[in-house]
Amino acid sequence: MVPALILYLISDFYVLPPAGQGRYPFVVFSITIAGMIALLRPLYLVVRLHPEPLKQLVADIKAHWPTLLAMAVMLLALPETLDAATRFKKIIPQIQPFYLDPMIVKLERSLLGMDAWRYTHAVIGPSLTRMIDLIYGLWQLVNIGLLCWISLTPDRRFQLRAGISYQLAWLLMGAGLAMALSSVGPCFYEDYFGQDDFAPLMRQLREIGGEDGLHSLTAMNYLLASAGTDAIGGGISALPSLHVGIATLTVLIANDRFPRSWWPKALATSYALIIFVGSVHLGWHYAIDGILGAAGMVAIWFATKLTVRRLIPE
Repeated sequence: MVPALILYLISDFYVLPPAGQGRYPFVVFSITIAGMIALLRPLYLVVRLHPEPLKQLVADIKAHWPTLLAMAVMLLALPETLDAATRFKKIIPQIQPFYLDPMIVKLERSLLGMDAWRYTHAVIGPSLTRMIDLIYGLWQLVNIGLLCWISLTPDRRFQLRAGISYQLAWLLMGAGLAMALSSVGPCFYEDYFGQDDFAPLMRQLREIGGEDGLHSLTAMNYLLASAGTDAIGGGISALPSLHVGIATLTVLIANDRFPRSWWPKALATSYALIIFVGSVHLGWHYAIDGILGAAGMVAIWFATKLTVRRLIPE
């Protein structure tokens, strides 16, 4: 409600994109999954030849209504957060024109000796680049799956902690910090700052993509063409990297939910590392974008632990 109120208050000063675009994909997906899960119990009762399946369903709802209510609230809250964060992202240039990239480039070169992408391209060849591009393109699917898990879990403590962490990631990092640290990333550097520092990187990515092209380059062209419009999924911001932030959240959740099992933690960690490397390698971000995104997500995750302890004592 707070982000929606802020957007309403500033609507007289800035041209806001229409509401609803950020929530539609998740609403459709999550309702579909929720509906499928809701059918499992009736099917189970029918298969087991329960004498009064309807009566049993009513009893189940009465017995578990707090959990079902929490799921419904989360299914409503998370899409609203995505919608508000997306609308904030689109008006960044109106409130804080992009300015930070030259300073980030200078800092990164002073620390690393050269641009971070030159290190990754020195060791990662075309075939692996295309694989990283494919995995990076699946981020949205992982993101939606994570949201469905958070929304539909019966563990209220985990649901609250993960749900609050996810929303704060989008609102504090994806909207607040992104606006304060307004930047576009290497792929749009020439378009917004008129300098060809990253032209060799973009040329190399086009050569690797060949006739089919890389998914990332297609997405970049879409974002650039839709900048300043009401296009779904639009908006440009680089620092901090929310891709890396959400990937880091999968690692934190895996460690929390599977403390004694190594493979979920290894899978989540590998995925987060690929997203971090890919964000630099594919030209989306500077290395500092991913570092800040990961650090911010860790800070949010542990801060929410204290909040949840107060709301739901152990």
